[in-house]
Amino acid sequence: MKKSVILFPLFVCFAIAVNAESSGKMRTAKASGPGTYRILKKTKGPVIIPFRMHMGKPLMDVEVNGKKATMMIDNGILWDQVWLFGSPLVKELQLKPIDKSTIIGAGEGDPTQAYTAVQDLTIKFKDVVFCDQPVYVSPPAAGFARMFPGADGQLCNTFFKHFIVEFDFIKNQVILHDPDTFQYKGKGSVLDMQENKSGTHSVPFSFTMPDGKTYSGQVDIDFGGVHILKIALNNKLNIPLPSGVRPATSYGAQGKGKEYMGKIRQMTIGKYTFNTPKVFFGDEKTSRIHPGNLGVIGLPMFMKFDIIFDYIHNKIYIEPNKNYSDDQKHKGGI
Repeated sequence: MKKSVILFPLFVCFAIAVNAESSGKMRTAKASGPGTYRILKKTKGPVIIPFRMHMGKPLMDVEVNGKKATMMIDNGILWDQVWLFGSPLVKELQLKPIDKSTIIGAGEGDPTQAYTAVQDLTIKFKDVVFCDQPVYVSPPAAGFARMFPGADGQLCNTFFKHFIVEFDFIKNQVILHDPDTFQYKGKGSVLDMQENKSGTHSVPFSFTMPDGKTYSGQVDIDFGGVHILKIALNNKLNIPLPSGVRPATSYGAQGKGKEYMGKIRQMTIGKYTFNTPKVFFGDEKTSRIHPGNLGVIGLPMFMKFDIIFDYIHNKIYIEPNKNYSDDQKHKGGI
């Protein structure tokens, strides 16, 4: 029984490669993404994967080595590895460690322990299967399963380095586009992504503080971020903490961190401006913001748009959806 579980990923990928040739060949990523993938649906067009929002996070139902699981998506730093949080799924998969590692993230504590496993994973959705996916495993004692209840882990380059990835937050769909055939035909803004030395990516952004001073530059992007904007303190920009802010607490991969919450005059991404948004302020301990960047934008910002991540050509396409329109009707009531 133990042996069959370990060999399961290889068996599944081999069986699919032999018996489902009508659905296309096994493919690898142009941008050196992890493992291989195969489209299972017989019709042409993008792969559509439904998700549901749970405690502010998009969750997808998936099979991992034949076991039912639920996965989040993140792109704060692009990992080839699937990260498993230490939920009961880890015990079901009987993943054996081969190398110790650590998970570094936001928070004021130390990096948390993790390990890489002997076997790679097979990640199967209804219309696409990803084979030979490397994995990081956090032990249950690390507490990530409690931090992200309802999720067994998260995916990153499994999607982002194989496909151009679109998120429709009105229909609750992840749409995987073939890089060979994708053409953007929308009327939104096209943002140039810049890869930072820290491993994060950033896009152009600007905001105006309560005193009227405007800062323009780059902000990091983090799909797993919980704030619409977190402004960076204590870096070379010397952005001051405005008066009237309130203390707040955040939690990240390295535990609890102290932040501040308050309103600014406005912020702009692409050709879209938000008036009097409520934002957060934090330092290098509470968010992995690249030195010299203005801050980091997270999921609440992305949810205002139909957003497309193209890491192969370093572009992001954003087009306002109903969430953005509702904000504008309330004059920036984010």
